Amino acid sequence: MHAVDGPYGRFFQIGYVTRDLAAAAARLARMGARQIDLFEDFKRPGGEPSAIWGLSHLALGGAELELIQPRLDRPSIYLEALPAEADAIALHHVGYMNPDVPAWEAAMAKIRADGATVAVEGATPRARFAYLDTRADLSHYTEVVWRDVGSLAERD
Repeated sequence: MHAVDGPYGRFFQIGYVTRDLAAAAARLARMGARQIDLFEDFKRPGGEPSAIWGLSHLALGGAELELIQPRLDRPSIYLEALPAEADAIALHHVGYMNPDVPAWEAAMAKIRADGATVAVEGATPRARFAYLDTRADLSHYTEVVWRDVGSLAERD
């Protein structure tokens, strides 16, 4: 699959939420996805649990699939889309990657100029991200990302 430019960068990711990260990763592996990474028990810098318990990235057909298991006891934008079944997955967002911080900042300037609703925005030393609330038009969020590691789906 070749790169596809979108309104806020290059399309690269489909994000899902689940109640059971391991079961969801196994389900996607049966469909041919290759697991790239797995992170569990996220904490904030002070040691407090974050809204996300676990996260995994998988590669499938040139796209990155992201699985998110939110904590049920923390408010977040992930809970509304969470499926009732323990081993199910549900669409949460599509993602657009930017090649560097200036490109991400330019995308965010366009988003703000367009009057789009930014539901969540954050940063780490190696990433910037924002979730746009595009649910009324698309039934899911749209994520705008910069990561210094590029698209994980392109890694061997």
